[in-house]
Amino acid sequence: MQRITIASLLVAVILLAGCNSTNPDHSDRTQAQPQLSVNTLPLTPSTYYTVEREYVGMVQAGQQANLGVELGGKVSQILVDVGDKVKEGDPLLILDTELLKTQADELLARQAQVTAQLDLIEANLKRQQKLKTKGFSAESDLDALNSQRDALRANFRQLTASLAANQLQQKKSTIYAPYHGMISERYVSQGDVINTGAPTLTLLATTHKEAHIGVPAKQLTKLMTNTDWTLRVGTTSYPVTLLNPGVNVDTASRTVKLRFALPETAHTINGELAYLHFNDIQHQSGYWIPLSAMTDGLRGVWNVFVLRDVEDKLTIERRSIQVLHANNDHAYVTGALENNEQIVADGLHRLVPGQRVLPIKALPVHLNNSTDDAVFSVRDAMSQHLENHADNEAEL
Repeated sequence: MQRITIASLLVAVILLAGCNSTNPDHSDRTQAQPQLSVNTLPLTPSTYYTVEREYVGMVQAGQQANLGVELGGKVSQILVDVGDKVKEGDPLLILDTELLKTQADELLARQAQVTAQLDLIEANLKRQQKLKTKGFSAESDLDALNSQRDALRANFRQLTASLAANQLQQKKSTIYAPYHGMISERYVSQGDVINTGAPTLTLLATTHKEAHIGVPAKQLTKLMTNTDWTLRVGTTSYPVTLLNPGVNVDTASRTVKLRFALPETAHTINGELAYLHFNDIQHQSGYWIPLSAMTDGLRGVWNVFVLRDVEDKLTIERRSIQVLHANNDHAYVTGALENNEQIVADGLHRLVPGQRVLPIKALPVHLNNSTDDAVFSVRDAMSQHLENHADNEAEL
């Protein structure tokens, strides 16, 4: 029994000794724990930024005519349909001209009758003149014949004019294409009786296409300084020429309409949407930074984390910024920042102000302010440094 008690005491002593003992290896690892590595980039100042704007409009034919007839009648033939291409002078639609042809025959018959009467008058005049030389004809008889001849000649001219009007009416009973184009609408069918001036077909010109773009009046002055115009229709961009710089503000859209001439080689359809690209330069000092370098602060204020040297150690400092412009990947900001300061490029959720960090390497930022999209090489550099950072952690 005494032996069991002694053995129990020895086991308890050993266990207490094990609990009170410290692990030197664990302490060393705790003290040797490395600082958190971060990707940084230097702040490069800029005096302006560019906002990429697009204004929308429509493609319109240079000419659009609703073709009608000058005389009413029944539609006899329709020679074209929607989508057909026509050339200038091609017949498009013909009205029934049977009545006009009957009237023309009647006028020709009356003209022949007057001609026969004139022949008779001329023969009587010759006969009376011979009798007058012999003293057997009175002067009044000659005057009557001359008057009848003049009346018949006037009647003949009237019939000739009526016949010409009839021929013109027959010609105008056919609608001809006034220019090269394409039929876009048809409003009548064969057999319809239409009135004078009623539209029958819509003809769109296939040449001299235009684009009408509405722009805000406040941007008109900046736009007029541009000399190289480009419009996008669908996925294709076309160089265009400004035809009209705008004369008034549209009361409905409150925009000024600009007319652009599309190239003849442009494959566009009437009514397609056209987009005018414009780089709006805003002169204000600031810095381009990636969106991943921003974090939200109090009351909707945006912040960045700046590296600050404190006693030869780099720590995180929060700075407030104002976002002037942003695109899909980057933002143009201003605020409590200085040139060439290093800011944390990404991973801000892992950091807090005052934390000591170890920058891997300053990532370059290449700017091109001639367009709205600032071209950065940050994303590729980040990927490479993150891989190196992973290798370093694996070694540690």
